[in-house]
Amino acid sequence: MKLLHPDDPQDAPWAIELMQAIVDCSKSQHVLLNNPFSTDVDTCADLMSISLLSNIIESILTPFINTKLSLMEQVHYLSCYSHLAFTIFQIHRHAFMPFQLYYDTQTCVKNVMFNITKQQLLDPYESFFLGDCGDNRLELMFGQSRMIGGHNSGCSYSQALDHLGAAKDIDGMFNQHPQLDPGHRRLSLGKRIEDVDHINRMMWRGDIISGHCDLPSAWQQGREIALSILTTSQIDPFHYSFANLFHDPRTNILCPLGMNKYFGIAEGAR
Repeated sequence: MKLLHPDDPQDAPWAIELMQAIVDCSKSQHVLLNNPFSTDVDTCADLMSISLLSNIIESILTPFINTKLSLMEQVHYLSCYSHLAFTIFQIHRHAFMPFQLYYDTQTCVKNVMFNITKQQLLDPYESFFLGDCGDNRLELMFGQSRMIGGHNSGCSYSQALDHLGAAKDIDGMFNQHPQLDPGHRRLSLGKRIEDVDHINRMMWRGDIISGHCDLPSAWQQGREIALSILTTSQIDPFHYSFANLFHDPRTNILCPLGMNKYFGIAEGAR
């Protein structure tokens, strides 16, 4: 019950543990799901739904926490998530997830693709770390400025500017001399589930050199993975006929309901 009702609704480690528990539960029922002679129809139907949810969760979670993945493999997962979420949202709309959450997650995927392309144009020999699209650097800056101010939350505007300036100086010094940085106990990758909330570039083991990622091919492979999942479900093939659906210029990943309406920009019927 702690996973479903945490004391802190914004506790990322608890959320990740819950998501991983759903994925593990689905995989543990693999034999029952693939048993064509099972007579427990209701249980099989429930497990198929859980399996589909598990695939959606795994595709959006894994590329951020599995440090062994290459950039190509990360794009496979993100592309798979985009196509799965697009299909399910078309059918169930707000019952599947809030409009804001759908738009935020799909925008996150879109921004990753744009940033990979930008890095490839700037310098294809440099690495691209997904975590740089997050707010870890902002958290570190906030922590340093709070430390300089003696953790005083009631500082004035002038004091806040001084603290931020000093924090930037410290950050610049650590960037030039990383051997002087003692690190942060809570930002190290250990064995605790909490650690996955603060994975950094130095912890990544997979090949994340931007030029080694064939983005169009990786995106297409992710789409094929999504299709392989959807074809084993009970969903009408119409909803994942992506070539036909995207032939309409008013429909795309960010406009799943068509009519060229973007959530949060144009009003749409639920």
